[in-house]
Amino acid sequence: MRGVRIAIGAVLLVVVATVVLAGVWVLRQAGGGGLQVRVEFSDTKALSADDDVIYGDGIVGRVESIDNGVVTARIAADHAKLVRENSRFWIQSHVGSSILLFDTPKQGGATVKPGHNFRGLAERPEPDPESLPPATRRKLSARPSWLVEVRANLELKAGGDLTEPQYRKVTGVIAGVRDKGGLVVIAPSWAVEYSGELAAETYRVELVGGATLVAEIISVRLPFVVLLVPESDYTGNPAPFWPEGLADGQGLLLTDVQGNAYTALHTGGEVELRASTEIGLVALVEGTNVAGFTLPAVGQTRGVRWVALNGAGDAIAEAKEKLK
Repeated sequence: MRGVRIAIGAVLLVVVATVVLAGVWVLRQAGGGGLQVRVEFSDTKALSADDDVIYGDGIVGRVESIDNGVVTARIAADHAKLVRENSRFWIQSHVGSSILLFDTPKQGGATVKPGHNFRGLAERPEPDPESLPPATRRKLSARPSWLVEVRANLELKAGGDLTEPQYRKVTGVIAGVRDKGGLVVIAPSWAVEYSGELAAETYRVELVGGATLVAEIISVRLPFVVLLVPESDYTGNPAPFWPEGLADGQGLLLTDVQGNAYTALHTGGEVELRASTEIGLVALVEGTNVAGFTLPAVGQTRGVRWVALNGAGDAIAEAKEKLK
């Protein structure tokens, strides 16, 4: 019996191997099937006919020929839909061999017809930001004591005796400490903005540690609001503001009062974040210096709106004048 089982196992192994080899043979020999495309390169490196075409981590086709810098490749029919108008091709060389690779950005355009011409890239392109996975939220082990959360409860008149509630919250920072525990807090004015006739309003500020205090608006200088907390037990320092403008590629830490944080980049006057946020966050440089705020994106599934700290000094100075 043992000999029979061994014989059956050997037969199955041969069958599996035959199927795999047949699949490879079909991929290599399918001269008329699949999708043929042409890619022009200034340097085809060591690429040669019959080399693999790779998408992601899988073989999806083969190189048929190379002529005067034009690579003709055939993509297997099962993978032809991967090739679109904005697909990007490049050559990756290894010791003694090369492969043709391509990717397709999220905004890839329409599928292409046989014989479509592409312009190849000299090297691997940067990953398409829209195709990257969402940013991962992490929990801070330590939080600055001057972080706060500003909560606005607004009641707008909706006709007759009816009112419409609006509730918003953003992360803010303590910008000044007054006598007897009074706090001056600055945050994005988005939290207190409304359209319509106001019937009632209530503002509260939550400190790190959970204490929630009543606050009042003392100045609105768009895009900032300055609030006053008349009394508190806060004994720390106000937030340090980043004194310089942010350069392209500046790394930021975006966080809320609970210590839920993302890392992000400031580029071209905007903050790039591959995540969705429900509340405004504080943007920190080097983990301790406030550079600005972010707000939830409008009409997008992820990303944020950037509120730079430029001009906040004027809002704070105006508020301090009112407090005298």
